[in-house]
Amino acid sequence: MPVKKVQQSVPTGAVAPQPVRPPLPWVPPRPAPPVPAEDPVEYPSEDGIPMAASLKHARRMVAGFRTLEHRFRGPPDVFVGMDLLVYYERGNNGKSVAPDVFVSFGVPQRDLPSYKVWEEGKPPDVVWEFGSESTVEEDAGEKKEKYRRMGVREYWLVDPDGEYHRRRLQGFALVDGDYVELPWDERPDGTLTAWSPVLQLEQRCTEEGLRFWDRKTKRYLELPEEERERLRQEAESRADREAQARKQAESRADREAQARKQE
Repeated sequence: MPVKKVQQSVPTGAVAPQPVRPPLPWVPPRPAPPVPAEDPVEYPSEDGIPMAASLKHARRMVAGFRTLEHRFRGPPDVFVGMDLLVYYERGNNGKSVAPDVFVSFGVPQRDLPSYKVWEEGKPPDVVWEFGSESTVEEDAGEKKEKYRRMGVREYWLVDPDGEYHRRRLQGFALVDGDYVELPWDERPDGTLTAWSPVLQLEQRCTEEGLRFWDRKTKRYLELPEEERERLRQEAESRADREAQARKQAESRADREAQARKQE
């Protein structure tokens, strides 16, 4: 004969007993991430090599640097460097290279004694080397190979005088780990032009130097003083037009008043 289960009633106001949950398995606390040991290696900010081979070389470097620095002054995460030691292997201060000018996106602009790839999280994106007699072979050979291994996305050789490289302007894009030369064109006046996919700017090189053309604004990138002078001239021209318009309006009003009197 089956046993009948008897359900016990819970007195009014009493709390029904809750089922006992099995204890959760014990999980050991996650250890804190190890604090990286301080790098005992010193990374000098200078290599003892002069910044430029000549005053002309220095002027071109400085002009390129200041133009790009002014261009990217708004975004807080674009670093523009000039003649700055770039270290690309932690623990080895012999693994460095000093680009004439470079741009690195995603890296905040600030004063750096040197650029350490492992600290910034990436190598430069675009590098320029301006041709000189003392660096021509290194720029086209050893430096180019270093930039390729580092992962620099674009590398530009600039030779406004046409003395050291086979062309005044040569650009190389990193494709599947190798550098592929970028297309270029020569304008009727002899200016060499090439498009930078990374910068989204057209580079134009003449005997006078390298300039950057913005296809959206249809204007060259300017140095700060060039921009100030252009804005001053535009303001003066606008003021002259407004003054001329006021004179014309006043003259028209006078003529209309004279006509009313005659009527």
